[in-house]
Amino acid sequence: MVGMVKALDGKIMTETSELHHLPPIGPVAALNDRQREALARVGRFEELPVGDYIAVQGQPHRSMSLLLSGRVAVSVDAHGDHVDLAMLEAGDVVGEMSMIDPQRASATARVAAGPARIWVIDGSAFDWFVAMEPTAGFVLMRELGKVLCRRVRHASDQMLSRAAELRAHFLDMDY
Repeated sequence: MVGMVKALDGKIMTETSELHHLPPIGPVAALNDRQREALARVGRFEELPVGDYIAVQGQPHRSMSLLLSGRVAVSVDAHGDHVDLAMLEAGDVVGEMSMIDPQRASATARVAAGPARIWVIDGSAFDWFVAMEPTAGFVLMRELGKVLCRRVRHASDQMLSRAAELRAHFLDMDY
């Protein structure tokens, strides 16, 4: 049985008999069924319409969201320029850095296609889960580390590519 409940903050939360079910996708795929069920219980499921923000660059952000369906656009604004970074899909996460280093959001994440169904865990619940389920917590931290490594490698590749383009541009110039 599925029903919808409107939370105090206006977000639509899914109320269902499968409320505590996290599918084996993204960084939670490495957890077994029992571990995913335990993790699901310390977070919450939400459904967000197109245009809703999951995180806003520069704003306090102390939660991680696992995208279960829909698409989320990630972008940054720097020195007057708007840069689209990624289009996230089911299995991707937003806010994973805040689980390790709680700072302001480094990018804006906004629902681009959906509605987006997400599972959200705040920092204190994440810390509690890692303390109560150390084996699952270690696996989850390792998987989040892999996510961060992939993103750093991708950013490095983009910077190197841009540096090569700039170098070629200046070498082709007549002085």
